[in-house]
Amino acid sequence: MKKAMVFGILALLVACLAFNAGPASAAESFTVGWQPYYIDSFSPAVIQELGLLKKYLPGVEVEFQEALHTAVYSGRILAGRVQVGYGAVMPGNILCSKRETADVREVVATSFSNGMRCSLMMARPDAPDFTNPEEAMKWLNGKIVASPRGSCADQFMRMAFEKFGVKPAEYLNQSIEIIATNFRAKKIDGSAVWEPTASRIGTLAGEGVAKIIACGAVLNNKDLGMMMMRGDFIDNKPELAKGWIKCDMEAERFILDPKNHEKAVEMIAKYAVGMPKSAIWFGLYGKIPEAAGGTTPKTTVPFIFDDEVKKNANEVWDFQFKQKLVGTEKPPANILDDHLAREVLKEAGLTSPIGQIDGVPADKNPFKKK
Repeated sequence: MKKAMVFGILALLVACLAFNAGPASAAESFTVGWQPYYIDSFSPAVIQELGLLKKYLPGVEVEFQEALHTAVYSGRILAGRVQVGYGAVMPGNILCSKRETADVREVVATSFSNGMRCSLMMARPDAPDFTNPEEAMKWLNGKIVASPRGSCADQFMRMAFEKFGVKPAEYLNQSIEIIATNFRAKKIDGSAVWEPTASRIGTLAGEGVAKIIACGAVLNNKDLGMMMMRGDFIDNKPELAKGWIKCDMEAERFILDPKNHEKAVEMIAKYAVGMPKSAIWFGLYGKIPEAAGGTTPKTTVPFIFDDEVKKNANEVWDFQFKQKLVGTEKPPANILDDHLAREVLKEAGLTSPIGQIDGVPADKNPFKKK
């Protein structure tokens, strides 16, 4: 009788522990996909270096999966192996269009610029010194050019072809690493790439095998950076989703603050292995020349989806539909879901945008000779 009672109590305790451990374990871990070599995906590096997980997600285990391109971990997000990801609006829209596979939403506007982060047209260094970006774009006619297909840079390239009637001799689908190699080998004449690769290979902060000749401003093509999340993660684990957004906001504000610029570059360089600090600095803070279409501010961080951001996201979707890159004429109704970002912004006593970068001349680069 006593043995039966003891075993019964033990069984009850084990059952209770199992019941409590199951949901807690599931709630205490998630995975973030990010790109150490993409300018709108730098905040996870700062989050790790500042220890922000302990502040906003104590006891939660976060796995970081690094990649060179959003498409690399998009499949993992769709499969449920990654819950949070970063990318530009072009690959973000494509990912979020796959509703037959999974509900993925765009939740934070991590940056917004006049085409100076992800829409940078590069040419070989011996190309003419163009007086304006329109002239530069037309020079690409009959040339061999490249960009990573499905990226924000590809979007810019396609729109430029359409607006200026450019017909390249070849338009190659190449990764950013292959593009850099081909500029060194003089196998391509031009390419659209994003930061900090543009700075790494460029004449303003890098090895000088290419130069910036135009940016998205020539087309009024904005660069919009996004954080994406799985819908089931947002709906079922809102405390984790919100905690990560808090981490991201503090990291973004750290990167934006002028007194932290060098510290932020040092942190990011630990993860962007092989990327010169001079290139990371210029990609974030350097001023794009006016002759290439550079404007001020260089970038802002809206954080939430205001009317201008929504308009841009929808315009990109329209372009993608015409290019047969997304399957429906209209995006899913909840593709832009910033309700948690708005809560985080309000609780922090902040308004949108949470900051901006005006752009500093290349000769002020503190890492230029390092």
